[in-house]
Amino acid sequence: MEELKPSRHATPVPSIARRLVVVTIGVVFAIHTALITIWIQPSNPFRDAVGQKNLYSYINNKVFPFEQSWSVFAPTPRRGGENVKIRAYYGRPGDPDTRVTEWFDITGNEDQRIKYLVNPSRFHSATRRLGGNINSTVGQFNDKQRLIIAGALYTSPRSKLADLLRQTNTRGIAGLQAISQYLDNDEMLTRYGTMYATARWGKGVTAVEFQVGHRSVPNYTQRNKENFLDVPFTYYRVGVRKAMPGNADAQAAFNGYVPKAPKSSKDGE
Repeated sequence: MEELKPSRHATPVPSIARRLVVVTIGVVFAIHTALITIWIQPSNPFRDAVGQKNLYSYINNKVFPFEQSWSVFAPTPRRGGENVKIRAYYGRPGDPDTRVTEWFDITGNEDQRIKYLVNPSRFHSATRRLGGNINSTVGQFNDKQRLIIAGALYTSPRSKLADLLRQTNTRGIAGLQAISQYLDNDEMLTRYGTMYATARWGKGVTAVEFQVGHRSVPNYTQRNKENFLDVPFTYYRVGVRKAMPGNADAQAAFNGYVPKAPKSSKDGE
């Protein structure tokens, strides 16, 4: 009989050494995958059996730590949260017969309203954008400029605010750019606040006032010890601004969106 020759397509059998390497890599990978799976799971018997300290030492080892911050996947993630509070004046600010509403937390109210909404309206993000823009510029100002911003601007023209901020500028061109950005956002916040206050408390708003807050996300190393929602806000005061009503269509949109203040009190919040 003719001797059968091996097929030229036949795969040669790996050497024992190569097979040992492949098996070793497979075992290491399986153990690593198991430990990662146990690490991301909540408390369970497997996690208790391995031990929290042992898991932490492996995942966060000094040579090649496996745990990564979300910033690896999102290079510019949000590092904080914004908050805007408002109150309205009915009458000339400072007069004894002028009615002043209670402070109302616009952002806090919006958080409650969109809590379970999968696709909330962009309207809900307006105060965060305005608050973020205000904070980004006021954070660059010196103490004198912040006092100016916190002051009243009811009888004076808005140009006076610009003049005072420029006179106290200590950062050259960069400071002037920050002032220009702030003035634009101050006006937008005033317009927004006037229509919001009118929708909430009724017609006749003569002035509005704001508290704009910011809180930073806790350091990644403190993520298991400090809850972001427990971090207090740091507020900047945006002083009394003369009301800037919108047109009828814009006000109608606010009227259909803003929650009305309870009639049993000034605000009820």
